[in-house]
Amino acid sequence: MTTTPKGLSLGWAQTRALAANTFRESVRSRVFYILMAFAVAMLLFSAVMSLLTIGSRAKIIIDLGLTVTSFITVMTAIFVGIGLIYTEVEKKTIYNVLSKPLGRAQFIIGRYIGMMAVLAVNLFAMLALLGLLLLLFKGFTWKIFAAGGFIYLELAILTAIALFFSSVTSPVISAICTMAFYIVGHTSSALLESLAPRISGPLGKKAAVWFFHLLPDLNVLNVTNLISYDIPIAHGFTARAIIYTAAYVTLLLTAACMAFSRRDLV
Repeated sequence: MTTTPKGLSLGWAQTRALAANTFRESVRSRVFYILMAFAVAMLLFSAVMSLLTIGSRAKIIIDLGLTVTSFITVMTAIFVGIGLIYTEVEKKTIYNVLSKPLGRAQFIIGRYIGMMAVLAVNLFAMLALLGLLLLLFKGFTWKIFAAGGFIYLELAILTAIALFFSSVTSPVISAICTMAFYIVGHTSSALLESLAPRISGPLGKKAAVWFFHLLPDLNVLNVTNLISYDIPIAHGFTARAIIYTAAYVTLLLTAACMAFSRRDLV
């Protein structure tokens, strides 16, 4: 295999360059700045709300702050992520990219890595602001960064979902489908409990159970309540969450690479 002077494979070097370019493009996006401004406003609003609410101010700031952080980063993943492929195809710049020693699968992986880097910066900035607010109210805890780690795992799944849909359809449909997965991912357990009794026949119930197990269960990555109430995270929970996320992301990126490799770009 051809390698660069630094010992890296040419394919990986091209993928890394594409990831860096994706990072720069996403950071310059107007949507990114709008969401960041909204995030800052909402975090400051949570601090104001803590002054008007009866109860522990620090707990309220943590609860609202982590909820806002999760929601804003998810919106960033969806509305910035869905345009990563469509923009290249629409502007015909993808032909220049793929004319280089870069396969379609590497294009998908590069876009994904770049987007995850953007989300990491976004998430860290919001957690740092949340930490400063907690310092002002004498309620700082390092556990908010542990919660941020689980938020990042959720973002890894949702970004992979957004990238998959954007590789096969338009941005509008991609946004709708990704949002649907986000909503179902946080309500799948409740939906199964409410729908299962209404399904007649054991075969239908088993099919429903298998169907909901195939959908991402994002609730398993939500530890906001544990952090808010200072409840320790169970031993082994983090490892299971990482394995669960890695399996889902691998499946989704594989599907995205296969779908994009068969897509007619003409």
